[in-house]
Amino acid sequence: MPPTSPPERILVVRLSHLGDITQAIPLVHALRDRWPAAEIGWAAQPEFAALIEPLATVLPFDRKGGLRAWLNFRAAARRFKADLVVDAQGNWKSAFAAWVAARGAGSCRRVGFALEHWQEPLAARVTGPELAPASTGPHLVQRVLGLAAHLTGEPPRQRLDPALTPDESEQGARLLPSPGRAAPVLLHPGVSGDPRSWPADSFRQLGGELIDRGVEVTVITGPEEHAVGLELERALPGAHHVVGQRGLRVLAAALRSAAQRGGCLVSGDSGPAHVAASVGLPVVLIAGPEDPNRTGPWPAAAAPLPTEERVRPHRIPGPPWQARAITTVTVEDVRDAVLDLLTPPRAL
Repeated sequence: MPPTSPPERILVVRLSHLGDITQAIPLVHALRDRWPAAEIGWAAQPEFAALIEPLATVLPFDRKGGLRAWLNFRAAARRFKADLVVDAQGNWKSAFAAWVAARGAGSCRRVGFALEHWQEPLAARVTGPELAPASTGPHLVQRVLGLAAHLTGEPPRQRLDPALTPDESEQGARLLPSPGRAAPVLLHPGVSGDPRSWPADSFRQLGGELIDRGVEVTVITGPEEHAVGLELERALPGAHHVVGQRGLRVLAAALRSAAQRGGCLVSGDSGPAHVAASVGLPVVLIAGPEDPNRTGPWPAAAAPLPTEERVRPHRIPGPPWQARAITTVTVEDVRDAVLDLLTPPRAL
């Protein structure tokens, strides 16, 4: 339920990871819509600060910092002095961070997900936040929207974008080759060894087949995939390569630029896949072993879309979901989904 008086300072606790940070952005938009004068803070790991700094004041929490990280966070929370703390993660670390922040502000109101939505429900029982009602669906965005509705008393907008500036959009567009040419297909191979990452050799084969069909291919890899990026740069000379890309907002802007040109992203269930969906870029999701209906990019393939843009996500295979190794997805499966996505919809 909404507070009786407007909160002046609201702290959202969502420490990690990139995909989950992205999918918590609708909560901040909803809080800003409801209380435009409030100062909003966000407790997050420092590596994600760049994406959310324009949306909220970041209170960094270094997960590798040990006791010093907790002391620094407590000091930052005391300076912020929130009168509403929202746990948008639901595990032991976020619950304790929310408790520390509320104590530092003088035992202010703390709110979290319904108990069944917590990753570690015992943390909710021990720390005792106010719990929102259960959401209407299993996806994190649905849980976040339900939490926002509980806090504000209003149905929130489904807005996930990170509020890119024109200058950021221009920087992002420069990451892609030849603006104005054919719709680009962006490939994002994940971290080697991650069960959610499709093999690099499969990306190599896919890229080669798409290039042979005249498709403009760009391979984007971040710092953790630097070695894979160099490997694919040697194997796919006909593609454009962005190796070891840094800067989350520039990445979001590049994905937005690809969306405006009618392109798509091919990726496993990765942080960039979630960012792509948040800026309107269709995602050919190579899912496995996790259920994309719970953890995949939003909006879901069958969900109503919040914009008028042509966003047709593809998931391989379609529902009903059955967990399986991502390595069972074939190059032909993904190639056909990409080519179908690039085909303009037929007029009815």
